[in-house]
Amino acid sequence: MSTEVYLIVMIILAAVLAGGLYLNFSARRGERLNAGRRAFIGGRTESDERAIFIGLQVAIQVFGSDELRSRLVALLSGEPPPLPGLVETPGGEGLTAKREFLKSLSSLLIENRYAWEYGFWDYRRETGEAIEQFNQWRNEVESATASTVDEVGSEIDPLHRYSDEKEFLVITLMMLIDNREELVSDDSGEVDFRPTYAQLVSPFRRVVDGIVEKDWWEASTFEEILNAVRALDPRTIERDAVFIIPGAAEDGLSSIDLLSDAGWKYLTDHPLRPI
Repeated sequence: MSTEVYLIVMIILAAVLAGGLYLNFSARRGERLNAGRRAFIGGRTESDERAIFIGLQVAIQVFGSDELRSRLVALLSGEPPPLPGLVETPGGEGLTAKREFLKSLSSLLIENRYAWEYGFWDYRRETGEAIEQFNQWRNEVESATASTVDEVGSEIDPLHRYSDEKEFLVITLMMLIDNREELVSDDSGEVDFRPTYAQLVSPFRRVVDGIVEKDWWEASTFEEILNAVRALDPRTIERDAVFIIPGAAEDGLSSIDLLSDAGWKYLTDHPLRPI
């Protein structure tokens, strides 16, 4: 009799143990499934967005005139540089000068919207990608810009261009923007009321984030981005650069140059004029 009781007790204990193991396994599996569902419902995971990259490039028809290039050079550097190439945006004259520069540059480009032929822009919100894209844009555009004596002049250099006809001007604007959740250091107000860099950048982000895919390559979108740049607080700009191609008054950029060189295909794939 005692043996039978012992066996019954052992069977009951074994059933309870098995049930406990099953419930424990089911609970763990359920946690994994629920975590996956939470990640799916919650959207993309949190990423590092301390820096934002915005790059914009527009090919403008100049109809053989050098007036637009002269105005841009005057705006950027005050006088034509001795050698063409990269022109850093003014930064040593203070925030007021930087703000006026951004407003003037954006206004000048928008003023010539009627002559926009091709355009390209890129926007990155992850810090690593933003820094990488800024450096990549700068290096690639700088390498494509005739910036030495051997690359410009009256003789056509087939390595850099096929024609010296002045049909187009390509303007490139790039920025690395500070989007940290840290208080602005040079604000004159009380610390408790100082904005963060991210708060100052927020209006710019709302504009660019709100651009839908079907409008990416519309001229109105480029104007919208330029207006957002014009309104950007200059304290958020970590670094920026502007390129003018061609970089010298003696040089030219023709439709043959743009359409025959595979290096410009990313730009010419996006015409801004209504078809």
